[in-house]
Amino acid sequence: MAEIIGMALHLVNMLLLFGLLFIYVQNYRHLRTKLTAGLVLFASLFLLQSIVNIYYDATMVMYSSAGAETAAAVIEAIKAVGFAVLLWISWE
Repeated sequence: MAEIIGMALHLVNMLLLFGLLFIYVQNYRHLRTKLTAGLVLFASLFLLQSIVNIYYDATMVMYSSAGAETAAAVIEAIKAVGFAVLLWISWE
């Protein structure tokens, strides 16, 4: 069950990252600063990490114990909250 929750959280994180990436690319087009380029890179790298996690989850390369799966799901939930806050702040 925890692996399904973890995969769902990966998908939520990907959606949040797509939103962040959209905002950052728009800002970079207008501002052309190192900060906005860094934010585009930040969001792109975390998006790549989420894509790799989804691949491993989908190909059934799961964690070895239920405790590890639960811990991974909690970490993904914390990341989702962080990305949501970052998206909210960036949207303002």
